Amino acid sequence: MDDSDFDSELWVSGEESDYDEDDEIVQYAPRAGDTTFNLELTLDAEAGDVHTRNRPGQIQREVATEFYGGRKKRPAFNVGAVAKAIVHGTLDQISKTPATLLVYDFKFFSHRSTRIKDANISFEFQAKRGSNSLGPMVTAIAPYAKHIMMRTTETVTRTIGGDAGIQGGSVVTGNASVYGEKSVEKITTHAAEVVGNNPADEWSNRFLAQWSLSENDSQASGIMSLFRACILLTRDNDEEFYLYPTVGVTPDLRTQLKAPLWGFRRPDDPIKIVPTSTAVNRLGDIISSSNLSSGINNLWDCTFYTTFEDAIKASRPRVTTEDNAEKVMTVEETKTAVP
Repeated sequence: MDDSDFDSELWVSGEESDYDEDDEIVQYAPRAGDTTFNLELTLDAEAGDVHTRNRPGQIQREVATEFYGGRKKRPAFNVGAVAKAIVHGTLDQISKTPATLLVYDFKFFSHRSTRIKDANISFEFQAKRGSNSLGPMVTAIAPYAKHIMMRTTETVTRTIGGDAGIQGGSVVTGNASVYGEKSVEKITTHAAEVVGNNPADEWSNRFLAQWSLSENDSQASGIMSLFRACILLTRDNDEEFYLYPTVGVTPDLRTQLKAPLWGFRRPDDPIKIVPTSTAVNRLGDIISSSNLSSGINNLWDCTFYTTFEDAIKASRPRVTTEDNAEKVMTVEETKTAVP
């Protein structure tokens, strides 16, 4: 099996070969010839195991989604999205258009020498059932369009060679062999990417906020571990509306290939958002409820890793208390003290 066999949405596990009763993966009998199994994490997934739920009567749930891959006790990766801000107010101080700003922190943690190759995020907004309103519109998102980071360059050398022969007719026959070889160098650029979009439907309504994250395919070191994204909504009124979150990932786990299994994850419960309720704001004064359109491009962020500058330390010196110091005498002092 070559490396290309791993370059798809395949689920391969860790070191153990058995699943215990705590594992939340739906298992099916393998078919003849199966060698892999898929991990499906989309809205089209069949009813299956764990999903993020609302408590009775809960509004503005802060945990949009949380799931893991592999064994519950020893996951290969963890993915989650938590609201840092759900603030209701106005778009700006001039138009005073009703608006809502949402800021979410996404985590993509991988463990035990595994990685997440890419991720897709889709947040869809809908009006409450029976409403005469179309629901909130996604006016702006951050980041928007394509952003690259962790850029690297490589020099690729390609050798081109040729071998040709010629032959004449039946009277005169000539054979010639011409061989030439040329090396061509090309510098290629690779980078991790995040692409954001708020596409319109056929009626020019914008109900979606979407992001796709991909790794630097040359380095194969996975996507960012932390990602902060912002969504600015405009509203017709103060009616409640719903957010349907979807997060899908593609793991690339180069460990022992497991038995054929299929795992399904049900969609998370929609999040009920009520503009007349108390705001969620973990970001402090950097958000102004009367001018929500101001500065959203400065709120989004990406983190691949964090360095710890004091990780290399000298050995700890021997510490002697004052009381013990009086009892400690050098060899020379001992000789001098002898009468």
